Amino acid sequence: DTRTTVMIKNIPNKMSDRDLERFIADVVPGRIDFFYLRMDFGNGCNVGYAFVNFITVDDLLKFAKARLGVKWNMYSSDKILQMSYANYQGKEALVEKFKNSAIMDEREAWRPKIFYSDGPRQGRPEPFPAPTHQKRKERSAHNRGALYVPNMRSL
Repeated sequence: DTRTTVMIKNIPNKMSDRDLERFIADVVPGRIDFFYLRMDFGNGCNVGYAFVNFITVDDLLKFAKARLGVKWNMYSSDKILQMSYANYQGKEALVEKFKNSAIMDEREAWRPKIFYSDGPRQGRPEPFPAPTHQKRKERSAHNRGALYVPNMRSL
């Protein structure tokens, strides 16, 4: 099996993106190249799952052996970490899916993140590519139930 992208489930809702990144890095430091913790925009908490791409299958297996089926033991949560393979596999496919999404206009902590996959910068944040299909991005915003409004914070 060559799949490297998983949905991590049963994440304590109070956990931040940085806390989850650290939680993963405690087992496989610098070995993920895509990370997206889905947030509830209304209350600012995560919705209990994240998409993560591990650089290699071995990285994924090492994380799974250490964390799968284990209680989180944080945020007063009794949840047990579960995982399943994601429909979109690999950094390239995930970037392609999200770069034209309205989510990229949300606050930075709520956006998908990518990291360098190799070389001297491996594991460090990498700039997310710019959108290539503005109409698709507008449709994404519309389908989310909101009108597309350019991110005014960046102007």
